[in-house]
Amino acid sequence: MDLATPFIPTPEEIAEYERQRARHPSSAVRATPQPTADAGSHTQSTGIPTAAAQAFPATAWAAPAPVQAAPGQPPPRRPLDECLITAAELAQLKIPVRPALLDRWLCEGDLGFIFAPRGVGKTWMAMALPGAISRGHALGLWKAGTGTTEGTNSPSSSSDSSSPSGSHSGLEDASSDMPAEPDTPREFTPVPILYVDGEMALKLTQYRNGGLQLDVSHVTYLHHEHMFEIQTHCLNIGEAEDRQRLTDVIVRRGYKVLILDNLSSLASGVDENKGMDYEPIAHWLLELRRRKITVIVVHHAGRSGAMRGHSKREDACAWILELRDARQETDPGAKFVSHFAKPSRNTGDPLPDMLWHFTTDKESGITDIKCELAINSEYDQFIQHVCEGVTTQVDIAEMMGKPKGTVSKWALKAINEGRIRGSTRQMLPPTSAKTSRAHHEPDDTHEDWDDEL
Repeated sequence: MDLATPFIPTPEEIAEYERQRARHPSSAVRATPQPTADAGSHTQSTGIPTAAAQAFPATAWAAPAPVQAAPGQPPPRRPLDECLITAAELAQLKIPVRPALLDRWLCEGDLGFIFAPRGVGKTWMAMALPGAISRGHALGLWKAGTGTTEGTNSPSSSSDSSSPSGSHSGLEDASSDMPAEPDTPREFTPVPILYVDGEMALKLTQYRNGGLQLDVSHVTYLHHEHMFEIQTHCLNIGEAEDRQRLTDVIVRRGYKVLILDNLSSLASGVDENKGMDYEPIAHWLLELRRRKITVIVVHHAGRSGAMRGHSKREDACAWILELRDARQETDPGAKFVSHFAKPSRNTGDPLPDMLWHFTTDKESGITDIKCELAINSEYDQFIQHVCEGVTTQVDIAEMMGKPKGTVSKWALKAINEGRIRGSTRQMLPPTSAKTSRAHHEPDDTHEDWDDEL
């Protein structure tokens, strides 16, 4: 008579059974049982069972056994079943509001870019942010933040999550948790910040750090010159090993904010115009965001005035801050206008442009920061771009984050007023330089907002 094939487990199957039993002590995953002698399965003297045993008895749910890893490889990842959440469970989930680190636009876990042409003042702005964020101070006209969730009362504890609409607005808008005044005394936990510098001279970094009077106890630098002196090489976030090294030091030392200054000098071997080249860096930045690490990346503007490189890097950004040169020949220091090329997701509304002026006293070395609302309307900014040599409709639309239809309306109006020359598609500076600084017109951009929706 035909006999059933005997079940003889291999050493690999036994090892897999032991690993699954250790991973699932509740026996949610059952390995193939060994044949046993009982009333329903008699064993002959040869040890061969007369009937094949059922490998997996029916259960309500059993996690599938993962594929066995190759020798020397890490164990396979767990099944996704445990990560599923129903719509009903999601509706009842208590999600804490992300605390604001500066005003309403910069929150914990944000990924944002600061970009400008060379020499405008990107590093001045990037180095001024840690002093305000780490100590919970205001910066210019931006109000102080609330700190991080660690060591403080969660802002979500007082939020109303009884209705879905209230809960949703709380996730994106932390303005209700902001203090009435920036200097109002409150419990604040300092925010540890890691500033990675890949380009500026160490002596100049030291000089600006002293002038800005940064909080030396909560701001740490990873400087390319200092790193080269110790390890004879520099950081390159274009390589997976260096990205992991940076992640390890951030997690191990508990940094909550990472500033990368700048992308070009820190990411070698990455073609800025190829989206696929940027993919590994993008996934790494998203991983940091999921760890609730705020990341601020400093980058350069291209010839068109827009942020240089492939637009794919903008997809995951919570905001993009553009700095526009406003310095005249007689102005000392750095002077620029800050403009949100991509409005912050945390506010839902565009924030006003601001005029910044950084000047450093030569004797004391202390840097003074002045900030006021920029008086130029977007229409005036459009005319200024044309006067500075950006003449095509497509380039200006991309630079200002406006539809081409809006730019076309501005161009027609400016041509009729004599403030620029040319056509709506190819615009030219006026014949007289004084017309580029003409009086300010009322801001009529609201009538064009429908074009953006």
